[in-house]
Amino acid sequence: MRLSPIAPGALSHEQRELDEAARRIMGDQVPFTAQDENGALVGPFPVLLRFPHLARPLLEWFTANGNVLGPRVREVAILTTGSRYGAVYELYSHSRVASAVGIPRNVVAALVAGQRPSGLLPEEEVAHDVAAALYAGSPMPGALYRAAIDCFGDEGTAELVFLIAQYAGICLVLNAYDVPLPADAE
Repeated sequence: MRLSPIAPGALSHEQRELDEAARRIMGDQVPFTAQDENGALVGPFPVLLRFPHLARPLLEWFTANGNVLGPRVREVAILTTGSRYGAVYELYSHSRVASAVGIPRNVVAALVAGQRPSGLLPEEEVAHDVAAALYAGSPMPGALYRAAIDCFGDEGTAELVFLIAQYAGICLVLNAYDVPLPADAE
């Protein structure tokens, strides 16, 4: 970890506002470790809190979620993106979220390993394939784009693409600052 967590009492006013916003976004009950023993946020948050003027727009973007994609589809896309970047904290935290929303453990493990697991529902397969294709760095193939439109519609496809872009950004931050796993990670 290149930047350590900031204790709540050491936050500036601007950092405190961002800390509060991050905690609201996560909600009260997250199935992963999001703070250390001193109550400081961990994961990407030590980085984001150090640069609130850069992080605030990113967190605002994260609050602009759509309502088309179900939680399982979202987690398949997020884990597929995280596996491509090898962002360990993202894979840890979203593996726990994925399990909490009902994705079987073997499917989560395969996604984390960068595989396209059997056992995905049809819309989850499309989400996985879109995330994998976008990571490849070239235009999404026409047949896959049409499959996404057929599955999610225009709004849902845009929601999926923006979700993948959001998590690609978070993965880059996590990797740039070498954010580690918390002590309770498996």
